Amino acid sequence: MLPLTLDSLAPLMDRVHQWVIQAYPNEGCGLIVERDGRLEAICCENEQDRLHALDSSRYPNTARTAYAVDPIRLMESQSNGVALRAIFHSHPDRGAYFSSQDVLGALGGDPEGEPVFSGVDYWVLGTRSTGVEDAKLFGWSSARRRFEERP
Repeated sequence: MLPLTLDSLAPLMDRVHQWVIQAYPNEGCGLIVERDGRLEAICCENEQDRLHALDSSRYPNTARTAYAVDPIRLMESQSNGVALRAIFHSHPDRGAYFSSQDVLGALGGDPEGEPVFSGVDYWVLGTRSTGVEDAKLFGWSSARRRFEERP
């Protein structure tokens, strides 16, 4: 597997930046997969507004402050020689950080749990109306049992 760093994600930056800017003022999201030794970006629709409309008590956040990737897309990203390497999403007008809501989602809702997707990193992009202002990559540290910023 290729090492995953912001440098290794550089060839995907333009596509991902365009996608999350297009989603603004909502959160944009997608997947980074590795296929045949190459990283690829799969831009996904943010399903959060649909979930919120179906059950606002279970999904109180809208796409402005949360994201949801279609579970079928997630499953497809882990089959037929394709490896899910990262999930990306934007934080409109909030900067690139791994929020407590992001952590809880990555841990399947259990703050004491393990990551739902073992070995998968999270790429967060801070967006404004003027574009992407910053980006950070976060990964699980099993030794410290928390997500930490990657170089």
